[in-house]
Amino acid sequence: MTALRELEQELGIQYPELYTKLYAEGMLDLGPTGMHWAEITFPKLKLNPPLLLFGEDIEIWDPIAYKAGIAEIKDREVYEIAASYQFIPFAKNGAGDLYVFQYDLQNGEDIPITFFPHDDCEAEVLAKNLQDFIFRQLLEATREIDDYAMVFEEEEEEIKRNLQQQLRTHRPYLTDRQIQLLEEIYNRDLVTYTYQLPNGGKQEAEGLTTFDEVEAILQREINFEHLNKTFDYTV
Repeated sequence: MTALRELEQELGIQYPELYTKLYAEGMLDLGPTGMHWAEITFPKLKLNPPLLLFGEDIEIWDPIAYKAGIAEIKDREVYEIAASYQFIPFAKNGAGDLYVFQYDLQNGEDIPITFFPHDDCEAEVLAKNLQDFIFRQLLEATREIDDYAMVFEEEEEEIKRNLQQQLRTHRPYLTDRQIQLLEEIYNRDLVTYTYQLPNGGKQEAEGLTTFDEVEAILQREINFEHLNKTFDYTV
């Protein structure tokens, strides 16, 4: 834990207690990286999934290994972030966009999670704390399960096995209510449905939930005043 405490001092922050727990329990460790990660490391991780291994397009950072990337967000030559905002990254997606702790919105022990795009000035608040963000990610990963999803397998039974393995390792970090909801969803059969695109078009998807259902659950279960709020972080 010394390395994480030293990083906190260097950044002038205190990570959420849950994040510290996840780090201490090895849940932020995605194993050896490199060109053969998918063939060698991933199959082993599937047996005991670390944090959000089967989340929706997210890669959790080891804070020590990604120390330079974390510190970079404070460099105004890289990011034009207004002084009123305080972001600390902890993950990214495949496009290079970041998931950050937003410390300027901290309320007691709750430090909101915000989506920070690398090529747009508009950020979006996703959850009031890390626990709700984990639940959101696990939930959103059930709405569109195709061969681009980390959880995908050729057989539906194998997809569900991946989800159940992930829920098993994530139980200590969720509420009983969140676990109950996920268990109910994971016991469903995959269904094909159509959803509306922002441009007015329609897209077909296969999942255990739909986009509309997931949004309704999020509004009901993790709602708070800043949920899904978007803002220009440059002003």
